[in-house]
Amino acid sequence: MLTSLLVPLLSLSSLTYAQIVQEEYVSLPGVSGVVAHLKLGSYNGDDSLYLTTPVGLITSPGPMIYDRNGSLVWIGRADFGMSFDLKLQTYKGQPVLTVFNGTITDGHGQGTCWVMDETYTVIAEVNSVGGGGTDLHECAIPKDTNSTAMITVYNSIEGFDLSSFGLGTDGTLLDCWIQEIDIATGELLFNWSTYDHISPFESYALPSEGVSSLNTWDAYHVNSIDKDASGNYLISSRHLHQLILIDKDDGSIIWRMGGKDGNFTIGDGAQFEWQHHAIFNPDDNSFISLFDEGATNWEIDEPDAHGLYISYDTSDWTVTAKQSFYPSPYSGPSTSQGSMQRFADGTAVVGYGSNPWITEHASDGKVTFSLSLAIGIVENSLWENYRAFKVNFTGNPTYPPALALLLDTAYFSWNGKTAVRSWDVMSGATADNLTVWQSVGRSGFETHLSLFGNEDALVAVVALDKNGQQLGQSDVLFVANGSVAQGGQVYN
Repeated sequence: MLTSLLVPLLSLSSLTYAQIVQEEYVSLPGVSGVVAHLKLGSYNGDDSLYLTTPVGLITSPGPMIYDRNGSLVWIGRADFGMSFDLKLQTYKGQPVLTVFNGTITDGHGQGTCWVMDETYTVIAEVNSVGGGGTDLHECAIPKDTNSTAMITVYNSIEGFDLSSFGLGTDGTLLDCWIQEIDIATGELLFNWSTYDHISPFESYALPSEGVSSLNTWDAYHVNSIDKDASGNYLISSRHLHQLILIDKDDGSIIWRMGGKDGNFTIGDGAQFEWQHHAIFNPDDNSFISLFDEGATNWEIDEPDAHGLYISYDTSDWTVTAKQSFYPSPYSGPSTSQGSMQRFADGTAVVGYGSNPWITEHASDGKVTFSLSLAIGIVENSLWENYRAFKVNFTGNPTYPPALALLLDTAYFSWNGKTAVRSWDVMSGATADNLTVWQSVGRSGFETHLSLFGNEDALVAVVALDKNGQQLGQSDVLFVANGSVAQGGQVYN
């Protein structure tokens, strides 16, 4: 069932409208999914998935996974709450999903990072040591440890003198910490304070600008962490317009790129402002990918947000643009959030943050796939997505498929079971003697089929993979009243 809302969206340049569409499911009551709209590209046998965390003017914000058709595969249930930064990582040699869960205040988060296995069960939590709690911006498991997490933490420094801005001497400065924490034990292994190393007066953001409270200064706004091959930390400071490399042993600054006191000369096309998600090329750390917004809520420095791939050289201290990845069919500045994911073959996936777009690009920058989480030309909307990642992931929930009967129609789904491609609708007089009545292909998150003409008392559904192998069976229901006759079974 579809619900939609036509919402006026105020951007810096114009007033636009977008149709926000959500789905409600008969087989999964109480949960709403965001409908994605395929703008360019097609399935073509590609079983990749897209990881997202839609937020804003939606009924059930939370982590969501889409397939190549733009069809929902998994919706985080209501207990996830406000979520950011869903991504696939490796923890102790096993694939895991990580996601921030918590609350948001003035553009940063207070919560925890959940680590989930392939069944979507939370197997670990990452919590900050001191400060204002685990922030929403980053929770990255570095490959050199496979057992720790790097997180951002926003720590309030009270009584900060803001009189130079005409705001008195009793203000608040948001210091940004980066921490590396042992996931299993919670032990703090590394802690670094931006304020201890860089003056806040280098910031391009003034107190009260953006979403900060009047007497709070978000001078740094660190939003990503990565490591080089030596274990040194690369951070992105959005409000300094700067990438910073930090020594893993003593916390000294190795170099600063961009901003007011950077070490590099930045070449044409390699400039960035208000950036997010700076990541080393794991095969060659002299290359970095990032998302260049070029804009904030109060200022536009670049006409179009885009993914950016750069190289740097510390022998002559230069930065060179290697490739830019611009969106299509929509374009425009993003005022917050965003991501850039580059693959070894040079292709890339870009998420546009405050613009609910996801694009996939060939190595030459050409858009080959485009997905939007809203209908219409949306520019910095009330419906956003922090980051977007393309992954290969197999989800195996422990619960069975869901089946519900409404009037003469069966509705069925299996939240998070990524291998489902079709369904057998079973019926019969007794629960232990069901036979296939009809087979139907999977059609979106929830598939439905009319039971008109079926005179059996009982019905169930069996999920099948692309080879026709059974994956699991739903509860058996009485057609007359929809009550459960027999529990379902999951096949692994």
